[in-house]
Amino acid sequence: MKLSKMHPEDIKAAIRKRFMSVSAFERRFNLPAKSVHDLLRGRHSARVEEAIKSVISQPVSEFSKSEHSEYSQKDGDAHRLNNKTR
Repeated sequence: MKLSKMHPEDIKAAIRKRFMSVSAFERRFNLPAKSVHDLLRGRHSARVEEAIKSVISQPVSEFSKSEHSEYSQKDGDAHRLNNKTR
């Protein structure tokens, strides 16, 4: 997948889905702080680009699913304020 064809916010969203923050991603891959930001603003770094590609090419884990997925719907009741009868 070519990163130049993706919108920068889509790249950051894909990273956040897997690592909760761009900073956590940078720490996990031993990248300098703000390296993803620099790459998305046009500064070339093969190491950062390869790290992003390796993460984006993998499927999202079960823990990152949307709150509206079947996994989360089976788990709980409505909030007490939303559970009022009409």
